Amino acid sequence: MGDTDRPIPERIDDQEEQAQHLVRTGNGPTVDDEQALLAQVHGAPDMAGFYPGPEVAVDDDVDQDAAADDEQTPKGGASA
Repeated sequence: MGDTDRPIPERIDDQEEQAQHLVRTGNGPTVDDEQALLAQVHGAPDMAGFYPGPEVAVDDDVDQDAAADDEQTPKGGASA
């Protein structure tokens, strides 16, 4: 932290005054139908509205190869 205090602006307590400070940015959607685009890319949404994406296949051979490597690795001694 520095030696000087950071200036803190006065708090606006009135909601009407707060609303006057809000500014529209015009930053809206960049596509016409975002839901259709998401469904096309990630599949249909689930009941909660999440797009889960494609199912990922699990390669069991990788896990078995790692277990075989562990069996061949010496335990303890100078190499540990």
